[in-house]
Amino acid sequence: MTVSQMILILLISPLLAGILSLGFRTPKILHGINFVTIVILAAFQFLLTRELLKNGSFFVFHRFFAVDALSLFVLLIVTSVGFTSSIYAWSYLNRHLVQGNISSKRLSRYFFLFHMFMLTMILAILANNLGILWVAIEGTTLATTFLINFFKLKSSLEAGWKYLILCSVGIALALFGTVLMFLSSARALGESNAALEISELIRVAGQLDSHAIKLAFIFILIGYGSKIGWVPMHTWVPEAYAEAPAPVSAMLAGVLETVAFYAVLRVKTVVDAVVPSGFAGYLLILFGFLSFGVAALFILVQRDYKKLFAYSSIEHMGISAIGFGIGSFLGSFGALFHLFNHAISKSLAFFAAGNIHTLFGTREMNKVTGLAKRDPVTALAFLAAGLSLVGMPPFAMFVSEYSVVAALATQIYHTDTFHFGKFMTLIVSNEVRSLALVSLFLLVSLIVFGGFMFRVLGMLWGNPSISPPADRYFKVANIPLLMSIAVILFMGIVLPPSLKEVMNLAVTILVGGRHG
Repeated sequence: MTVSQMILILLISPLLAGILSLGFRTPKILHGINFVTIVILAAFQFLLTRELLKNGSFFVFHRFFAVDALSLFVLLIVTSVGFTSSIYAWSYLNRHLVQGNISSKRLSRYFFLFHMFMLTMILAILANNLGILWVAIEGTTLATTFLINFFKLKSSLEAGWKYLILCSVGIALALFGTVLMFLSSARALGESNAALEISELIRVAGQLDSHAIKLAFIFILIGYGSKIGWVPMHTWVPEAYAEAPAPVSAMLAGVLETVAFYAVLRVKTVVDAVVPSGFAGYLLILFGFLSFGVAALFILVQRDYKKLFAYSSIEHMGISAIGFGIGSFLGSFGALFHLFNHAISKSLAFFAAGNIHTLFGTREMNKVTGLAKRDPVTALAFLAAGLSLVGMPPFAMFVSEYSVVAALATQIYHTDTFHFGKFMTLIVSNEVRSLALVSLFLLVSLIVFGGFMFRVLGMLWGNPSISPPADRYFKVANIPLLMSIAVILFMGIVLPPSLKEVMNLAVTILVGGRHG
């Protein structure tokens, strides 16, 4: 089978599955279609990775699509979380079906939207064209808005509208930035599709207008940053994650943020080639620290455990931004690994949160006690997710956070002189600046650790606040919890050689400024 055929299967499978889902009402058939599709996607992601390691990166369909280590690594995150979310959704959705919260018609619409969500994310990852990338990211907004409002409650409707409006404003800004990129590159490449091809933009970087590219990146950073949930564009995140069904929250936090981040990284490779002064990196570090710090303060005052995880996502997107902003091999490697670890850990957290909400019927933390006695497996998952998200060893997130901090400590900055008018110049050495930033990072991490673990542990111990009846529907839902725990533990101890090779290649793309 050729690479082109593999790409076609990756794109057509979710499209067909979505259309088929609209034609069925039987839950077993709908779950079966979904599960088979996810397995196909995972299998072809594996085949493409094997082809990449054997023959290198490649372009297909007149260079509209490109496959390299970075795109395949992000695709691995999408298929992994998509796989566990699909298993979890099997019992989660069936339970709501039995309770009468949703109809079989709504269930078929869920799977249609879920597959469209997968399709748009895969399209965004494989696109070699900034226009297609923008269209695909906008497509994720349309699909997920209805998924957030899946239960059609007043609160979920408000969350869905808030998400739609804020992300649409953001995506409009990203469109303006994309148009600026096109206008700048059209002088060198002509008014053709090539003017938006990422690989071509990097190739002719020396001919692009650096001022226009800088301005374009600012708009794109803010635009896609609203999808990532960086502060101050984060206000939709807590409500959307709290109101969405648990498997959708897992996908929003685990993969939607990652794909939007991927879009920023692709543009950053172009900007770094045009403006090699660290301009893009400094902006990422700024947004990273802002998101990291603000999220830590909100974590301290949270009373809703799903919103607690939402603010945790903002925090971890900030950490990843810091790592990518540093721009060194170690920083980029740590940030890339952090995206993977966050996706698995956060999906685990939302699976556990879904179980807790089902058992206790509330999202308020002070009304949930004795989880360890009521449901030991969910309690184990909740504890593991909490420990992982605060960066405790031996979980993999400890390794990625440590890499980012180590990179921050050894960073060499492009300038150490700051001019304030004509009469004042401030010189700050690299050592002093690194010490200050590392100290700030560790202080915020300490705040997050204290606030997070205080909330999580308070829900685990003591006697159960209520004694709900046994729930036989959630036995299957424990499988993805155990799988996710195993992955974040295993990856914290051993990084598989083939995965490490893919990550090394992906980081080489990020620091070397190339595509495909």
